[in-house]
Amino acid sequence: MAKFSMGEVWSDVKRYRRAYLLTAVASFGGMLFGWDTGLIGGVLTMDAFQHSFNLDPNSSGFANLQGNIVSVLQAGCFFGALASFYVSDTFGRKWALISADVIFIIGSIVQTTCAIGTTSLTQLYVGRVIGGFGVGLISAVVPTYIGENAPRAIRGRCIGCMQLFNVIGICLSFFVNYGIALDITSPTDSTKWRVPFALQMLPGAFLLVGMFFQNESPRWLVEKNRISDAAQALAHVRGKGVEDTEVTQELDEIIADFNGHEKMPMTAQLKAACSGKKMLYRSSFVVILMFWQQWTGTNSINYYAPQIFKQIGLTGNSSGLFATGIYGIVKIVVTAIGLMAFTEQLGRKWCLIFSSIGQAFAMFYIGVNQAVHPPTGELDGNAVFAIICVYLFVVFYSFGWGPIPFVLASECSPNHVRSLLMAASLCTQWLLNFVIAKITPLMLSDITYGTFLLFGSLCLVMGIWTVFCVPETKGVRLESVGELFEGSIIQGCLQDTIPSKCRAKQLRHHHATGDTDSIRGGVGKGARVEQIEDV
Repeated sequence: MAKFSMGEVWSDVKRYRRAYLLTAVASFGGMLFGWDTGLIGGVLTMDAFQHSFNLDPNSSGFANLQGNIVSVLQAGCFFGALASFYVSDTFGRKWALISADVIFIIGSIVQTTCAIGTTSLTQLYVGRVIGGFGVGLISAVVPTYIGENAPRAIRGRCIGCMQLFNVIGICLSFFVNYGIALDITSPTDSTKWRVPFALQMLPGAFLLVGMFFQNESPRWLVEKNRISDAAQALAHVRGKGVEDTEVTQELDEIIADFNGHEKMPMTAQLKAACSGKKMLYRSSFVVILMFWQQWTGTNSINYYAPQIFKQIGLTGNSSGLFATGIYGIVKIVVTAIGLMAFTEQLGRKWCLIFSSIGQAFAMFYIGVNQAVHPPTGELDGNAVFAIICVYLFVVFYSFGWGPIPFVLASECSPNHVRSLLMAASLCTQWLLNFVIAKITPLMLSDITYGTFLLFGSLCLVMGIWTVFCVPETKGVRLESVGELFEGSIIQGCLQDTIPSKCRAKQLRHHHATGDTDSIRGGVGKGARVEQIEDV
């Protein structure tokens, strides 16, 4: 395993400053859904919000209503992710992000201005569906856009930045809720909940302005036979001239990989994605990653953290909001450290393994403690450690199952069907996100501690799946990742578990100009492996 060096990270920042700038701008898309994820749980507990819509938190149907308000955004996200395949392939990654951002801002305006002269939730639902459509489209395109632009040496770190901005958005919204709860004490002042909804448009504005100054994906430009534009885009993001050897070599590799796939219609892409066992495995792999990410239980905490802290034993609305804010800070710090020190050094696979073990321990303790020592309203030693375990959970999640699924999904999707597979994987994520948002308040109400035992058990299962089914991709060119799926998948993945025998080390120094699995679903060009200097 490579050792972490802050000097090496800083050197990368200077060398790839344009790639990092592009990453930062695009990652504001992650902040959009992070902000909503964090704000909605706190807003639901605000007395002013409940007053504006005439809601009774003590009614038997309030838990179900909470699930509806939260999950309707995920419904919009699902359809936005579904539409991302057509939009990003037709109009390009850049313009897909710009158009999706405009949709999100419109949805935010609708949410902010609802409950004027009425207590109906209809406008709120409509606004959340519209905003969710924009968020879902953005969430599917951002990893693709960053992955297709970033140099391979920092690709994992760059793609993972979307998750970093996501947790920054979550944290900021947590503290906005907490600050407003302290500043506006009136139980009937709707400003209390309108401000969080309005402020989520800020990252949307940054994304909208910033994207106008960024280049299009060179891989998308090659797919559309705009070779000259692709060369300029690649040169710009690499900070080199169009005639630079590294730029021309990378461009030639992209062209060779896309050869014969430029104009594949959707039906052909679907056929290519499912052609042969190896290609089918790659296609299902990116979907399963997102499936497991949602069943870690992270969004149960994100959406309902104040309620969870209260159930564990932390009383007082402001105390719950403050503890939730600290939770957000821990997420930011650990995600940033993980991207700098683990993603490219420890590797994707071991990040997921360690993450699974730590998450399982935290969830099991919370569940068992709640079963053996039901909260009494006093913060005794058991309750304090249960609260610590909530933070421990996010520590392990934030360097593993938080950013890594986005990284692996983008890396392991073949170039010519990447938009299709990323759309499928993000549709899966938002569908499960919807399910989790809907059932969590019901689970916390009906099976209480069983909620945490379920998530803990699933964390163990996904850890075992990682050992047997996840290859290591760090440092491997996008056009060479297909070779990791050759031969016996399980045998290869087990080999990747041992750092000294990891196949990624061998693939860093050569490139296959043809992706065998892709070829079987495409035009049948032969694969040629050639030795090149490691750039």
